[in-house]
Amino acid sequence: MTEENKLHWADEKEAIKSNKPLKFLLFLFKYFPKPFVRFWIFPVAFFFMRHNDRIKPESLLYQRNLREYTKNESPRVISPYRQIVSFCLCILEKMEGWLGLMKFNRVQYCDDDVKELIEQLKQGKGALLINSHIGNMELLRSLSEHNKELVGRDVPVLVIMEVNPNEQFTNTLKEVNPKFALNVVDSSNIGPDTICYLMEEIDKGALVIIAGDRTSAHARDKFIVHNFLGKPAPFPYGTFLIPFLMKCPVYYMFGLRKKMSLVNPVYKVYIEKSKIDFDCPRNKREEGINNLCLEFIEKLEKFCRMYPYQWYNFFNFWNMEPEKK
Repeated sequence: MTEENKLHWADEKEAIKSNKPLKFLLFLFKYFPKPFVRFWIFPVAFFFMRHNDRIKPESLLYQRNLREYTKNESPRVISPYRQIVSFCLCILEKMEGWLGLMKFNRVQYCDDDVKELIEQLKQGKGALLINSHIGNMELLRSLSEHNKELVGRDVPVLVIMEVNPNEQFTNTLKEVNPKFALNVVDSSNIGPDTICYLMEEIDKGALVIIAGDRTSAHARDKFIVHNFLGKPAPFPYGTFLIPFLMKCPVYYMFGLRKKMSLVNPVYKVYIEKSKIDFDCPRNKREEGINNLCLEFIEKLEKFCRMYPYQWYNFFNFWNMEPEKK
């Protein structure tokens, strides 16, 4: 394994080193037709692929592992370019959502456990959502103001995330929508007080979101190893410990683009409830954490198979010995 392949995801150089391109996108979204703006993702993606030494081989690694795991079923064509185009479109979608331009009728909720979650929210109770870097993680948060259409009230959405690694993108979103900073819980500072705060927010009816597919930048030796797409990979221990500390309902949430469309893209939101018992004795906690991680991997593999080009972890996901800076 080369030195570059040993890099932890948080040590990867931020793809967007200046917020000027992001601000330019915001300007285009405000004053030009949306299909015109989306058209530019194709040359931008090509430029990005040609001038970023890491993104193409990392995309190939993921797609080849997926294709081998699915016995050549998915993806049908190995294409880093298609994955990078999808990633660039996802960035536009995030901007669109935070500008308040994402229309509610472009989001379709699947007939899964969403009805149970909606009923829970109508009763004033919140939940913990585990999602991943497949699809648009910002979809639910950027649509939070539309929650009245589903549950009849504003539903606060708090996101547990690493703040520093994506500094340029984060700072730009703060400028676009000041609520962004208020809704973020820095995962590097989580302690007992944070857990109590999040439990209180869920009791008040909030949704708390955390990703299950990136190990911590601050606790790199705390991970769980399980097979993902047929090969051992590390998953963040903290993500799967938190539900057992909070003892609240847990759902998996995935927001994915139905198909590539420059005119009127439509998104599907999948919400599936965890079957794990979080109110277990302390001596059963480690077993529960392990089972929760396995349950998450099962969901993640399913959606990678269904939407192979919407995976946006552009690093060696199977690296379990990241080089520390």
